[in-house]
Amino acid sequence: MSKVKMYCLPYAGGSAVAYSDWADRYKSLVEVVPLEYNGHGTLFCEPFYKDAFEAAEDMCERICKDAPDKYIIYGHSMGSLIALLTAVKLAGRNNVQPAAVIVGGTRPPHLSYKDERISDLPKDKFIEKLVEFGQTDPELLEDPEFTDIIYDIMSNDTRICENFEADWDSLKINAPILAITGSQDDEAPLEDMKEWQRYTNGLFQIKVFEAGHFFAFECDQFPGYLQEKIAEFIK
Repeated sequence: MSKVKMYCLPYAGGSAVAYSDWADRYKSLVEVVPLEYNGHGTLFCEPFYKDAFEAAEDMCERICKDAPDKYIIYGHSMGSLIALLTAVKLAGRNNVQPAAVIVGGTRPPHLSYKDERISDLPKDKFIEKLVEFGQTDPELLEDPEFTDIIYDIMSNDTRICENFEADWDSLKINAPILAITGSQDDEAPLEDMKEWQRYTNGLFQIKVFEAGHFFAFECDQFPGYLQEKIAEFIK
């Protein structure tokens, strides 16, 4: 029997390398498969997606091609939206459904209107916001070429998220959803995160860590918790 897989979707501006150490960390339970967005990381030369549906279609195609027997989809921040849409598309194709969809670090899509809109800001103001949000090291922005690359990637990613619209009722899945947030994350307050429940007909769970937006990569308590949940979902 093939090993259970966990497909991991990056946050805005991130790449598959964000999950590079997860393969070893969770290898006793799952095979971690980081997915790369077009225009990011190893797919830097590929054209950006025009919207979140196109991104999800690409992720869906890759998972279908991989043909896993059992799997989990994990998405952080922007990756949460893409994870949900990918699960919806997989259901529409009557493919094997995920054992769970894990989302974190962002409000559910019907509450995204609460997020500060920055994609239409002038380049200099946009970059200032990235620094303010802790998305980018200010020292790296001293390199104009690097700044241009970061701007192109982040402005497209934020545009995808900020301009996303859908019939929310059409996005419901049967797979369990686990929503995770950090208590210090203003982008994903607990009361808003609870509303991810409307997107599943199955089990819904929520967890809060004493951490910020990037709890999945910075919180010492997160790996042990995720191991427990993976074991629970794939049993």
